[in-house]
Amino acid sequence: MALDLLALVASGFASAALFARFDRLWSDLVNDLAAIVGLSAALYLLLSHGIGAYRIRKILELGPSLRRLLAALSATFLVLLVIGAATKTTQNFSRGWFFLWIALACSAAPAIRLALIRDRSRRLATGDFVYRALSVGIFAKPLASGEIAAASRGLAQTAQEIELSGPDELAGLADWIARAEIDQIYIVTPWAKAPDVLQQLLLLRRFSAEIFVLPEDASIRAHQLGVGMIRDRVALRAADRPIDGWSLFAKRAQDVVVSALALVVFAPVILLVALAVRLDSPGPVLFRQMRVGFNGRAFQVLKFRSMRPQATDLHACRQTVRGDDRVTRVGRFIRRTSLDELPQLINVLRGEMSIVGPRPHALRTRAAGRDLTEIADQYAARHRVKPGMTGLAQVSGYRGELDSSAKVVKRVEFDIHYIETWSTWLDLRIILRTAALVLFDRAAY
Repeated sequence: MALDLLALVASGFASAALFARFDRLWSDLVNDLAAIVGLSAALYLLLSHGIGAYRIRKILELGPSLRRLLAALSATFLVLLVIGAATKTTQNFSRGWFFLWIALACSAAPAIRLALIRDRSRRLATGDFVYRALSVGIFAKPLASGEIAAASRGLAQTAQEIELSGPDELAGLADWIARAEIDQIYIVTPWAKAPDVLQQLLLLRRFSAEIFVLPEDASIRAHQLGVGMIRDRVALRAADRPIDGWSLFAKRAQDVVVSALALVVFAPVILLVALAVRLDSPGPVLFRQMRVGFNGRAFQVLKFRSMRPQATDLHACRQTVRGDDRVTRVGRFIRRTSLDELPQLINVLRGEMSIVGPRPHALRTRAAGRDLTEIADQYAARHRVKPGMTGLAQVSGYRGELDSSAKVVKRVEFDIHYIETWSTWLDLRIILRTAALVLFDRAAY
């Protein structure tokens, strides 16, 4: 930080000297600019702290480090401009000097940072400034040295990798840990054995080494876990709400606004489709089917009827295929253009569905003769958010019939990815891609 501040301050005075072509005394320049350059240093201290320009875990990562540094510098000069405009003091200083100052500071500070990072990386590679790590596996493979180096951003080098047959063998490592001057200990073990491992750690806590226990279970997703306190008890959060707080409010507001506007805009189309369905074949205009929704609760989804009444399949025991003889003439058109889905805007307004989310399946939907929950381990996790009229899987090419286990797995992967990375911007992108697919998607039938 000291070098960055020095670069900022020195650039201010250097640009003044260069712009003035050295025809003024240095003491005069210092007196005239001391206040504004000093203010810039104070602002930089505050703004760089707020931006996190000096977070230890990011300082050695070249890209994030330089981006945060430039963000802090840019914010400093922007605030200076605002203060100058508010106090009407901008006319007291040359615009040429100010922009030259910006150019010099935004060149000198990153250059210094780049040189320091490269020097530190070189010294780390030769063994300077590193921790000595011990990697232990108990009923599991220990972390590889490369994994530890990546996790510590090059600050730890693995002195030894050891596999143990039980937690009780940890006690036998005590003397070796002392002799080898180990700074960090990484222990990988299955979740079921973690309590036994933690009990044995009492024997190792007399050392100054950091100890990390890594419970291993592929079915538990790391980003959902967290450790907190409830009064004086340790609380392990094993799952979190995927969309919560203001995000939940924003998504619901988006659903209400989009569905209400769509119902108004498409009202003539809805009436024409309803009339066409009625005239094409006898039977109800709407098709109602029970599907699995939020938190696994069943709800009645609405669609325009696209099949002959006597051929409709309320339980989806037989999936619709290309050229299906149950589909009517109007049904083929509205299915291909997705117009049969328009009544689901009512489901969205009711709060049973969302505009974007995993597509809901009928209660008895099967693929390759198997229940969907048997095919994909994470299938039930799709129900942690409301089902959608469209989703990431659908705009990524996984729309239509589930005729293989592989399609089910890929669709679930996209759905889980959507849930874990949800944002309003992602929803808008999916909506726009859906609109394009309505016109050009050959997979619809």
